[in-house]
Amino acid sequence: METDQLHSLIRSAESLIGFWWQDDRKNWCAYCGIPMRRRAGVGKPLPLSKATRDHVVPRVYAPGLHTLPCCLECNRAKGTQSVAEFLSSEYFAEKRKRKHRHQWPLPHLWFVAGLSYLKKSYTLNGEMRKDQPKKTACRT
Repeated sequence: METDQLHSLIRSAESLIGFWWQDDRKNWCAYCGIPMRRRAGVGKPLPLSKATRDHVVPRVYAPGLHTLPCCLECNRAKGTQSVAEFLSSEYFAEKRKRKHRHQWPLPHLWFVAGLSYLKKSYTLNGEMRKDQPKKTACRT
């Protein structure tokens, strides 16, 4: 796939999923659907419902790409796992049994994961092109 096609696909995908931080989805965990708390009391331990952002592609592998609204408990449970590993985990299966109305549908979570990896490959492709020497015409 050419770089232009990949970039176009990424933009189309991003427009479909929307920007969660600009709508109500920012208030609930994407994985388990619980309402999240924005603030914790001073000097108190952080509640497991504390609002965090989960990096879809763990920061160890690709810093700063896509994030999801995530409670502290789910974020800690996911750790450095990929989304595919986390969505297949027993922890996730147990959380989803509660069927909270605000949890993101599984297809949306998989979509965001796929989009994140597409964007990472696009970024890597651009970096590889910068490292390659430019071809110059030979004059004889």
